[in-house]
Amino acid sequence: MEKKRVGIIGAGVSGLAACKHAIDKGFRPVVFEAEPTIGGVWGRTIESTKLQAPASAYRFSDLPWPRNVTETYPNHEQVMEYILSYARQFGLFQHIKFDSKVVGIEFVGPSEEEIMGWESWAGNGEAFGCGGTKGTWLITTQNSKHEDSKQIFEVDFVILCIGRFSGVPNVPKFPAKNGLEVFEGKVLHSMDYSSMSNADAAELIRGKRVVVVGSGKSAYDIAAECAKANGVECPCTMIYRTKHCKGLEEHVRHLCITLDELRKHRFYAKRSKCYFGQDKVEYLGHIISSEGVATDPSKIEAMTRWPIPREWIHPRIPQLAIIGYSESLTNIYAAEMMSRWVSHFLGGRFRLPSVRCMEKDEAEWEKYKKRYNMKYFRRSCVSTVNIWYNDLLCRDMGCDRKRKKGWFAEWFEPYGPADYAGLH
Repeated sequence: MEKKRVGIIGAGVSGLAACKHAIDKGFRPVVFEAEPTIGGVWGRTIESTKLQAPASAYRFSDLPWPRNVTETYPNHEQVMEYILSYARQFGLFQHIKFDSKVVGIEFVGPSEEEIMGWESWAGNGEAFGCGGTKGTWLITTQNSKHEDSKQIFEVDFVILCIGRFSGVPNVPKFPAKNGLEVFEGKVLHSMDYSSMSNADAAELIRGKRVVVVGSGKSAYDIAAECAKANGVECPCTMIYRTKHCKGLEEHVRHLCITLDELRKHRFYAKRSKCYFGQDKVEYLGHIISSEGVATDPSKIEAMTRWPIPREWIHPRIPQLAIIGYSESLTNIYAAEMMSRWVSHFLGGRFRLPSVRCMEKDEAEWEKYKKRYNMKYFRRSCVSTVNIWYNDLLCRDMGCDRKRKKGWFAEWFEPYGPADYAGLH
């Protein structure tokens, strides 16, 4: 019997995990990566970037960190080497097509009208079901270095692993004749800054007055680099929205800790030179934006109207999965569990229930997420309930959700990626 071909879009940590587990189940995966290297966002980071989760939680279950990595929060070079070692150990490079940007995917099979009439996912609840007929996906790729070079690949199943942090830089909109066209300095998105070499990035900000627009992870990292490079002589200014800012009492509680760090590292020379909460900024030499990725609002609205069972499947889109878009405390942890689940599903370990049951089950899952995430709830976010989520996946796969040895460990020891090693 011919092995089914699985198309995986993206060679970040999610795509690599999906590829590895597809191989384990006997499929023929092909990974399409627009960049010349693996790692996703880890392939283009700034010098000061480190893990924001402990290394013990940010790892693949079947590959421990090397013994020479003793830091709790490894730097980006150590993380990238760890990801490379994962790809080397499990022979993933031979399945990856680099510099292959996916510009389109098209489903060839039953019509949309027929699909909307199915009571079960893909017609019969199976990975390659399509209501008893053969359905395939056509993936069109473009060479990242030669835009006129395109190829079309036919696959039996598609796994999207593009994550939340890939795409086109989103530069804020400005009023006419009062935006970037009249600004005499240099405007650069954080994605472009991250793609620069460490030497070029340091030279760019040295001796410049920089304003960072946004307050995401990259914004704080870049602001810290600017402060380290220029000190108080050329201050860096951050501009960000304050609509959801914490209350004053929450800030005061941690003020002593913050001031101790400022004093210890001599972050300022004189109190008279420190400004907090400026609402106006004089002419600055550079702007670095960290606003995120541009998206089509109509598409996002259409997606969020549908419940997404198990955080990865759309009830009305057959033979397609999404891994790595749903956030959690450690995304690599959640992505690998999803990859395991998908590989079991592709291998026929279980069927999906009816669309109605899937929607009901997802509504129950959302209720739990809203209860524990409260106002921070987002539809595609596992967040702090990852253990419950893993229990659901284990139940589907027919695996024991209790991974510890003994009742004491089960009750009192924290769960982590290593607990799911050897899960088959």
